[in-house]
Amino acid sequence: MINFRMLRHSDMLLWISVGLLVFIGIMMIFSCTYSQQAREGDDPLYYTKRQLLAFIIGMLGLSIFSYIDYAHLKNIAIPLYAVSIFFLLMVLFKGFTILGAQRWVSFGPISFQPSELAKLIVLMTLGTYLEGRRGEIKGIASLIPPLLMLGVPFVLIFRQPDLGTAIILFFIFAGMLIWAETSNTLLLLLITPILSIFLKQYLYIWVLYIIGLAIYMKNSRVRILDFVTILVGNIGIGYVVPKLWGMLKEYQRQRLLAFLNPNVDPLGVGYHSLQAKIAVGGGGILGKGFMHGTQTQLSFIPQQFTDFMFSAVGEELGFIGSVLVLALLAMVIYRAILIASEARDFYGSILAAGIAAMMGFQVFINIGMTLSLMPVVGIPLPFLSYGGTALVVNLCAIGILQSIAMRRHKLLF
Repeated sequence: MINFRMLRHSDMLLWISVGLLVFIGIMMIFSCTYSQQAREGDDPLYYTKRQLLAFIIGMLGLSIFSYIDYAHLKNIAIPLYAVSIFFLLMVLFKGFTILGAQRWVSFGPISFQPSELAKLIVLMTLGTYLEGRRGEIKGIASLIPPLLMLGVPFVLIFRQPDLGTAIILFFIFAGMLIWAETSNTLLLLLITPILSIFLKQYLYIWVLYIIGLAIYMKNSRVRILDFVTILVGNIGIGYVVPKLWGMLKEYQRQRLLAFLNPNVDPLGVGYHSLQAKIAVGGGGILGKGFMHGTQTQLSFIPQQFTDFMFSAVGEELGFIGSVLVLALLAMVIYRAILIASEARDFYGSILAAGIAAMMGFQVFINIGMTLSLMPVVGIPLPFLSYGGTALVVNLCAIGILQSIAMRRHKLLF
């Protein structure tokens, strides 16, 4: 029997925010796809109906995860992790390709994207490992097990290729380590090589950066093993970057180049970014009105209802609508952080923090690439972008958050 008394302890603002976001998302998918599908002689409601079906499945998952005690997730995290790796391997050998990326697997009429499932499963697995190690991850050796947990799915997803989801996995990992009170030394190990990637092209600045980093670590009395590892990592990454660049697919390299200068190929790789900015800027304060956006209704932005959904929001709902969407997304992230801070135990706390990191970085990168502040890497906007697997996973994540929230207080029977 479901104890409905527990709903009194759930987070009502989280329910409302997610409900409004899903509603806006489905309406905008309808707006983006109805006219184009009708012009092509296809079912105008095809994408809308599929997103509604995903919403129903997601609500079932949300209900299940809300009802069960989140503490039980520790018992299934490792088996789910193994299943996730199996499906990621299956993508490489049996997956099918859409728009140049091999990311989907199918079983009869059912198809899904294992990399989306992997985000939540890796989060649960890392939470299980970090639960009893709060403040204990101080040296390089203690970082190896969680790095392996991250590394296997990261590599498999990167090879699909799905650079965006692989990046989100890293940010989930970094966010959970910060919440687990990992030492500043290990955070230096994770963050400073990223800076080296960008600074390596300016050799003298990069050399000064390496010298400054060494002086900082010496003054901070970093242990010799960690000192050497961080320096080697920063120097090594500078020479590995050209090889990593060669591992990217051609369209990924072109997207990164277009990010630096969209006008270099305005009708090619820079087309999405330029048209998205035109759509957002054209909306003005109040927008052009639902189903009246010229860029949206005339399909100037291919596949706008997936990764570039925010451009449709900006054009048709305007600045006011965009601010509303951003406020609702910010509310979801804020409530996740609040639930993490009030959880009854550290396992619930770190799960909620990981979910906040997952959604927060997705929002930041998606909207950043829509406004040409970030490279186009193919990351959906949570609850709004079209994508059945992504919507189901995000709703299941909300279910976990509500399970943690409902168990913050002792129930009275």
